[in-house]
Amino acid sequence: MTPTESVSSVFRNYINFKGRAQRSEFWWFTLFSFIVSVVLGLIGAALPALNVLEVIYSLAVLLPSLAVTVRRLHDTGRPAWWLLIYLAILLAWVIGAIIMAISIGIDDPDALETDFQDWPGYTAYIIACLLFSLAGAATMIIICAQRGTAGANRYGPDPLQRQPGMGGYGDPDPGPPYAPPPAGYIDAAPAESGGGRQYCPQCGAERAAADGRFCVVCGAEF
Repeated sequence: MTPTESVSSVFRNYINFKGRAQRSEFWWFTLFSFIVSVVLGLIGAALPALNVLEVIYSLAVLLPSLAVTVRRLHDTGRPAWWLLIYLAILLAWVIGAIIMAISIGIDDPDALETDFQDWPGYTAYIIACLLFSLAGAATMIIICAQRGTAGANRYGPDPLQRQPGMGGYGDPDPGPPYAPPPAGYIDAAPAESGGGRQYCPQCGAERAAADGRFCVVCGAEF
């Protein structure tokens, strides 16, 4: 997908947590969202009255961001509960802060930061949370950077393969992207007759072997 197609696809699937998302859809949208957040942050720093724009944008992209992340996990064959890594990182900071507050026995809210820094476990807590956050973020980055499973998996068809309606030789509903078959094209149907060249009914690739059951390009069955 191009950057425009990726961002458009994510917003079209605003709350779609089903199916799969290829890497380009996820990463182009992530880059787009990061750039918009930086720009709005700079605007808010220059004009404090407009700080609310960054908050509004963050809330607006929360659901589509979660949705495309779930679909990206699905593309690698993983369930949505892997998102709990993000929740675990957040809980680590919250629980740690609560434990410190209880241990210190804070009476004056204004002294919160000073008391935390005076707490013996402050440095160890900060280091532990930072390491845990980095490990969790690195895990999600590695997962989302992986190529999706080839062919269909339990979450849907491969988004990198041609599907009915996307065009290709033998597609019953080729639609606008359809291209004329190459010279000598023969449908997959006469395979038993020993006729000339055959082509995949899904992606149009030439059949590698007369007795081959699957396309070597997209994995579709002849």
